[in-house]
Amino acid sequence: MKILIMSDSHGRRDLVLKCIEQHPDTEAVLFLGDILSDIKGMEKRFPEKEFHYVKGNCDYGSDVPAELLVTLQGTEILLTHGHAHGINYGINALLAYSRKIGAKIALFGHTHVPYNQYHDGIYMLNPGSIAFPRDCSRPSYGLIDITPKGIITNTANFNQFKK
Repeated sequence: MKILIMSDSHGRRDLVLKCIEQHPDTEAVLFLGDILSDIKGMEKRFPEKEFHYVKGNCDYGSDVPAELLVTLQGTEILLTHGHAHGINYGINALLAYSRKIGAKIALFGHTHVPYNQYHDGIYMLNPGSIAFPRDCSRPSYGLIDITPKGIITNTANFNQFKK
């Protein structure tokens, strides 16, 4: 199963749309908050894809959950924006929480900086910002491929888009 992960679009719905269009082979799209209106309604445009999303610190007044544990292809995946887990100060709190709830993959945003590491049995992935990157040259997103042989996580920049 191929999964597309985005976060921190901050009003750039056009980039969210472009990213989904550039990855027609993905079966699921996960959005990690900031700004929910950029992803909401995409389910109607792409009914063949499964969508899950959480709110971020800039999604004021939203009734969407701040975190979500979903099972895709038999794999428990935690979606969170990250700010409530102190992600600006490191991954240890989120890693411990992910272990406690049984997540195999922990997805987070908030920092606008891509992060992709494997820690003690848990894949930790921050796709960076689809619109306003920090500490890197281009907007970015994440990809996960869950296969019978294992899990592959990756981050990608917009300069890797097909023309």
